[in-house]
Amino acid sequence: MYSEPEDLGLQSLLAYGVTFRDSCFADLLPVAEGIKRRAYELLAPLSRGVVVLSTCNRFEVYLDSPAPGRSEEVIRSLLKAPWLLEGEEAARHLLRVAAGLESQIVGEDEVLGQVRDAWLEARRAGLTSELLDAVFHSAISAGARARRETRISKGVLGYPQAAVELGARALGDLDGRRVLVVGAGMAARAMLRHLCAKWRPASVIVADRNPARASEAANECPGAKAISLIDVNAIDSVDLALVAIKGGPRPELTNLRSRCKVLADISTPPASTLPDYTAREVEVFVEESARARLEEVPKVEALLEEELDRLKAFLKRKSVDRYLSQIMKVIGLIVEEEARVTAKRIAGGEDPHEAVLTALNSTVKRAFFPLLSYIREDPDSRGHLARELAKRYESMLSLRGEGYGGVPEDKA
Repeated sequence: MYSEPEDLGLQSLLAYGVTFRDSCFADLLPVAEGIKRRAYELLAPLSRGVVVLSTCNRFEVYLDSPAPGRSEEVIRSLLKAPWLLEGEEAARHLLRVAAGLESQIVGEDEVLGQVRDAWLEARRAGLTSELLDAVFHSAISAGARARRETRISKGVLGYPQAAVELGARALGDLDGRRVLVVGAGMAARAMLRHLCAKWRPASVIVADRNPARASEAANECPGAKAISLIDVNAIDSVDLALVAIKGGPRPELTNLRSRCKVLADISTPPASTLPDYTAREVEVFVEESARARLEEVPKVEALLEEELDRLKAFLKRKSVDRYLSQIMKVIGLIVEEEARVTAKRIAGGEDPHEAVLTALNSTVKRAFFPLLSYIREDPDSRGHLARELAKRYESMLSLRGEGYGGVPEDKA
């Protein structure tokens, strides 16, 4: 019985999500990790593949061939008012995300790594599909190309990096300074990486409610010390305090302003009292550095359309390859059957040369019968296939250096 191969096309791709632009996103952030686990548990059995992209600015679910109705019910039970993109639009959106065009800070680099990590996490768990692998690989390549061939990431500053830059501007320099970083999440780690990549502070302390996480974050900065958040008031005064922690105002940070020269708090809402710089001041600073990058957006969009066309062409080739593979499988079965019949004929005394020749003729006729019948059924619209095939077969013979017919004369 004929079993048609699964088609490999973008029409099978769906993307659901909420981002920082959606009013419901703030409510999602504190429970995003749990929702991500549930999404994988519930959606994996309902689709060929699933990848969840969860960051501090977006929660997106990419699905390959989800079960109609049931998958959407699961999504809407997990996310409040998610948007939906289908097919080519879903793929285009992921390419834009990887290139930094959908980021809160246009052109930022961190999202490219987040897209890669989300894909690899799902792939290692065996939850992706051939389609999702192709789409995510294309997005990662497109994001890297956008940064390589345009200035979309030139001088880009995320909120964490911008907070460090504002502190440096206020103090004149951060070399030899004493710095406290409060928090151990992605934003705090980005602060630490930027701080220690650009300056050589005299000391760096990382404080968090979870001392183990503080210790992990401290690894971003060689020589940094980790402490519990409750111990912040026991440390000596510092030159710069950088705060990026969830959960709103923290009693441990009430007196922090009096213990540092400059306080930058990008938490929303601020976790400390009377900071010099909040997310609003940081946003203004970031916008100033973003104007030149915005001029690069049309170039990146054109580049992404090229990459999307390449992806579609690749998927078409892969789909054709699937059908060709099935054809070759059938031909292989024909060859095996003819080989068995030929072996019996030879064992029964038939001349081996004649038996093999008969088998070869039979194999060729059986293998080519569907193709030749298909062309003959509609010569008006399919006749060009016969002409093209004839040219290619003749080309094969000429490459062998034989005359027409391809059979050398017997020189014995």
